[in-house]
Amino acid sequence: MFKKILFPFIFLLFFSINSQAQFGRTYQEVGVMAGPVFFKSDYGVRGNFENFTKNMGFSAGIFYYFSFIEDYPGIRENFKLRVDASFMKTNLAHFGKYVDPSKTSLFSQQLRAMKGSTQTINIGFQVEFYPWKTDDYNRDATFSPYVSFGGQLGYYTSKVYSDLGPLGTPLTTPDKYASGTRNESRPVASLTSSVGTRFKLDPYSSLIFDCRLQYYTSDWVDGLNPDRRKYSENKTNDYSLTFNFGYVYYFN
Repeated sequence: MFKKILFPFIFLLFFSINSQAQFGRTYQEVGVMAGPVFFKSDYGVRGNFENFTKNMGFSAGIFYYFSFIEDYPGIRENFKLRVDASFMKTNLAHFGKYVDPSKTSLFSQQLRAMKGSTQTINIGFQVEFYPWKTDDYNRDATFSPYVSFGGQLGYYTSKVYSDLGPLGTPLTTPDKYASGTRNESRPVASLTSSVGTRFKLDPYSSLIFDCRLQYYTSDWVDGLNPDRRKYSENKTNDYSLTFNFGYVYYFN
């Protein structure tokens, strides 16, 4: 499956390099990125800050940039296209008032015992807009801020379990999740939006800080999906917030 996910990235990379050769680009940009990811799922209380911050994992990836073709000077000075491949993993648990140690009901015990994890492999692109021109056309700038939008194709693996025993019985599973748990591996699409900046180190390298919101088209990425008609707090699909730190190298 990893080969199936990796092939489109290699194809995009080859296509972009070939396009630049045809249009006379004299340099290319490659980089790496990594950072913490905060996963918003069906674990815990909706809107609880502790639930959001403690369901944290990590993300790492590689990326390749190229500017738009030379025939469009009004676009090429402010836009870049980035293709990337990344891996994300996070462990998940319930946090909030219902799992406070003072709560002794069966429901609270079941929630405290429920654990899980999810991991995804993503390949996709994002279009970055630089309001004060890209560093291709503003080489003296130390900072080059941008905003971006894009899409990803991914493959997720979710796991859900309980310290009380196998899920699916009244002893181990809260009623809310009686028919809303899955351990599975499936493809998934997502939409992304980022705010970030480049920090120039020298003519051939930059640091990148990128804050990315990724919204999945499925609510099963975390392995949980309570009935939305019955549990109104389960309003959105899974999504994540990632703070990436990266390094970009320019070469001929």
